[in-house]
Amino acid sequence: MRLQQEVIKTGLCTHCGTCVGLSNGAWQMVNTPHGPLPQITTTPSIEYTSLMYEACPGKGVDYPQLYRDVFGRLPNNWLLGPAEQVYIGYAGVPDVRSNGASGGVITQVLLYLLETGRIDGAVVVKMGQPKPYLAEAIIATTPEEIRACAQSVYQPVPVNVILPQMEQFNGRLAYVGLPDQVASLRILQKAGHSGANKVDYVLGPYVGTNMYLGAIENYLRSNGVQSLDQVAELKYREGEWPGNLYIRTVDGREFRAEKFYYNYLIPFYVTMGCRLAVDFTNELTDISVGDAWNPQYEALGQGFSVVVARTEQAVSLLDEMQKSGKVKLESTAVDSALSMHGHMLDFKKRGTFIRMKWRQARGKPVPQFGYHPAQLPLSRQFVEVIISGLFAIGSTRLARKVVEWLPISVIGPLFNTLRKSWKNLSKPTKRKG
Repeated sequence: MRLQQEVIKTGLCTHCGTCVGLSNGAWQMVNTPHGPLPQITTTPSIEYTSLMYEACPGKGVDYPQLYRDVFGRLPNNWLLGPAEQVYIGYAGVPDVRSNGASGGVITQVLLYLLETGRIDGAVVVKMGQPKPYLAEAIIATTPEEIRACAQSVYQPVPVNVILPQMEQFNGRLAYVGLPDQVASLRILQKAGHSGANKVDYVLGPYVGTNMYLGAIENYLRSNGVQSLDQVAELKYREGEWPGNLYIRTVDGREFRAEKFYYNYLIPFYVTMGCRLAVDFTNELTDISVGDAWNPQYEALGQGFSVVVARTEQAVSLLDEMQKSGKVKLESTAVDSALSMHGHMLDFKKRGTFIRMKWRQARGKPVPQFGYHPAQLPLSRQFVEVIISGLFAIGSTRLARKVVEWLPISVIGPLFNTLRKSWKNLSKPTKRKG
């Protein structure tokens, strides 16, 4: 079967869940050390359709064609994707803002769409289901359910397994997904999938790096907790922006790690899907949102977001929300917004193509995206040797065991210092051209 041979067995699966959602119960997602992966069940009638392969983002997606299909044009800026307006802002309702990962904008937009009758439900990810340390997609139909799904989830969640529920849902939907999930949804919309075509508003976060669930297991073991089953509650961005990893165990112990300290586990558990992705700003959404990493906003705390409105409908919606006080937004220049994420944009828009080039040279398949950089300077390829070298070493059992022995009070600040030093050192090479 082509999907198994070319995507799943070769490590290109992005864990989006689309194939399972289209399989009529013949496939299921199974948790593995390499994220949730699709497997054929024992169902007698094994269903496989060409749409399962066509809509699979693991093999790659033709971004230029999707830009034309969704927006009717190619982007003016290939780092940002199609965009009508770019803002800096946050939710106008204080508790929505404080409970969000950054500024609470996605949650606020969903609440407004529901309140004004534009949608009847929203496809969102809820943390703590089906187990306290896992997350799954649901269709939220009340303000309370939407609020309960605020904040980011930094583990692979196969959102598109929910496609059958979307087909059965009586009403119009909004959809929140990661770039690969959104791309798959757009392909399904073009193909006329009844569930996908109930979606009128597509939103999503910026996505840099995601981690396998093993990162949480490693962090727990370093704190003397031996099993995920001892987790009673898990939040990835708890507290004031930028937030903390927060874990409460069944016996009442609590652990917190600052976001930038917990990120020390990225080189050890970063997903393959993130390393082979070119879309950082969620370019196929109607509205995408990222943290506003700028000293000016970071000093203020509370949470600020970069908000990209990619369609005229999105601009109109946000203008309406601004007038009603539901969001607080100020227009900003594209270059200013991009500068807040320069290193991650480089990681996706140049680093990915270098990593794919090397992977292909080893005889391994790579996803195709319909475009590539005009040039990949040797200096940037040298930088990638260091980055990919860290990933290669970090993924070994020995390296993961060593980092497990180091307390976060030591490795967290050390990683953060090294991260800042590396960014400053590599910035000239990464930004050049």
